[in-house]
Amino acid sequence: MSSFSRMLLVYDESAEAQAALNRCSQLSLALSAHVDVVSIVDSVTANATCAGMLSDLACSRMEEHARHALDAAVGHLANAGISAYGHLKYGRPADVISLHVAAFHADIVVIGHRVQKGLARWWGERPVHLDLAERLRGSTIVTVTPPLV
Repeated sequence: MSSFSRMLLVYDESAEAQAALNRCSQLSLALSAHVDVVSIVDSVTANATCAGMLSDLACSRMEEHARHALDAAVGHLANAGISAYGHLKYGRPADVISLHVAAFHADIVVIGHRVQKGLARWWGERPVHLDLAERLRGSTIVTVTPPLV
């Protein structure tokens, strides 16, 4: 039996998250690992982006999208014969993921990554996996980029 028995997949239905879902499925089957899927509602960043004018409707729409993404990911894993549970979380991604790893003792964190180009590399936020690499001790972080089309 592998020492990697619990995995955490961060999922939001983006192309990067789809690639991470596929890699997570492969790893879970190979390692016979249980998967926790986390879908995050980051209203903090969204509120800051719109200068504090985020409406209740926008917040509920973000939550609805996150629930749909969570259901889709858990359904995909269940169809592949993988034991998976979904968790809807609220907050900044690096904080939420770190707390979930600590609470549920995830050995592997699988997260999608979009390569920034041009000015976005300088003006965009720092990638979540870099913050996680500094925060998570003893967990393996698998960062997946979608294949080039």
